[in-house]
Amino acid sequence: MESRASTGGKPARQGAGDDAGGGDGDARRSRSAVRLIYDHHDLGPAHARDRKFVWALARGLEILRAFRPGQGALGNNELAALTGLPKPTVSRLTYTLTELGYLSYVPRLGRYEPAAPLLALSHPVLSNLGLRQVARDHMQALANAAGASVSIASPDRISMIYLDTCQASSLTRLRLEVGSRVEMVRSSVGRAWLAAIGERERALLYERFATRYQEEWPALRDRVEDAIAQIRARGFCLVDREWEPDVRAVGVPLVSPDGSTVLAMNCGAGGLVLDVARLESEIGPRLVHLGRIIAPALGR
Repeated sequence: MESRASTGGKPARQGAGDDAGGGDGDARRSRSAVRLIYDHHDLGPAHARDRKFVWALARGLEILRAFRPGQGALGNNELAALTGLPKPTVSRLTYTLTELGYLSYVPRLGRYEPAAPLLALSHPVLSNLGLRQVARDHMQALANAAGASVSIASPDRISMIYLDTCQASSLTRLRLEVGSRVEMVRSSVGRAWLAAIGERERALLYERFATRYQEEWPALRDRVEDAIAQIRARGFCLVDREWEPDVRAVGVPLVSPDGSTVLAMNCGAGGLVLDVARLESEIGPRLVHLGRIIAPALGR
């Protein structure tokens, strides 16, 4: 178990000499170790030269991002391994986040878990998305008709994160929730989003994908490029049993009228529910039509 203070079950305060609050020399040594969760990159030399960049804040946020749904509580040692941060830094950050209420300490495990006040950070994002109010009834109608799941997603580094999802009551698999993540390169919603962004932004992401997927990337890139061609030809792309072995889905991009906001939407289910012919002849075109209805709400 992690060591704790003897009063109140709260983490012990760390000494003034540890890395998170140390001098410039300590900061320079540890900066390259701030690993970006869900990206397999670190903050890099460009940030090291940026005087406006607040390293303590970046480190604290990466600690929060290290927790994943269903993963359970994490200790300082595990958080240090996930983030690449020195354990003394992690100890100070988990103490601060616990004091602020964003983490809870579990004494019997000697570990931390996300606390309810974190929801306060996401609520303004979701409540301010006018798109959700406009889209929900239409999404649910399509989900019911298809016996599938219909979701809207936003990029999160090299993944996609679901902002809203509607599911048919008959759906027994693929029951995703708000906050669920899928791989950008293997999912229909990710490939649809990649099709709608600019060439330069896509090229930069391709560099990250090459680092992440290494020898898998050439074949994955071919499939991403094929999906982009599908979007340009018919407005939607089909991904057949790549993200999961028995899941098929179609995806479409959602672009705001001024082009400043790009999201994506998909409709998917198990292969026994949706066959390729139905996805291509019925569900894909309906999803394109739905995208045209709700995209004007982006940015409201």
